[in-house]
Amino acid sequence: MQKNSIGKSITLILQIGLTMMVSIFLCLWAGIWLNNKFNTVWFVPLFLVLGIGGGFNSAWKLVKSYAKKDESTEAKTNEYIENLKAEGRKNKELRK
Repeated sequence: MQKNSIGKSITLILQIGLTMMVSIFLCLWAGIWLNNKFNTVWFVPLFLVLGIGGGFNSAWKLVKSYAKKDESTEAKTNEYIENLKAEGRKNKELRK
């Protein structure tokens, strides 16, 4: 169970990194292309900010979905532990 959790964490980190890089570099490329096409200088900063914002937004959604799945798993585990504790108490009372 521990190995699976580590694997999921590494996958999440890689997904966040790739999402951020792709968003930033695509927007940066678009800004440079538009600057060259229209002979301006303000497209690169604008698109860079948009790329960073889009990357953070996507990363936030990834982390939220991962945390939601993790909370669900944790709730099931806690319920299972509570059931085991209750059974242990019942067995203890029966032995008396």
